[in-house]
Amino acid sequence: MTWFLALQGTAHMTHQPSVYELQDSVDDDKIAQELISSATLDRAVPIPAVLQTANRVQQNVTIYVRPAAWGVWTFYELSAEERRQLTAQNPLLAALSQAAQQQRG
Repeated sequence: MTWFLALQGTAHMTHQPSVYELQDSVDDDKIAQELISSATLDRAVPIPAVLQTANRVQQNVTIYVRPAAWGVWTFYELSAEERRQLTAQNPLLAALSQAAQQQRG
């Protein structure tokens, strides 16, 4: 199962959350505590994440999050099957996936 970090902006920011896949070795409880303690200090917290490039190569990166700049953050876990189901049930993602497959084929 893969862990994700979702960041939701405050009212003056976009209503679309930023979602990051976390690296396998991440201790989400430790990161949660760092986010909480750093919010009042307005300090950036390093988050080991995974980004996927356009050619579907996964790259380990570190993102730096300022918790004070975000309204809400949460961690959640999804299996590969759950991720496929979410994509299949989302008409926009399904259309994008279909278009990408047509370009390759």
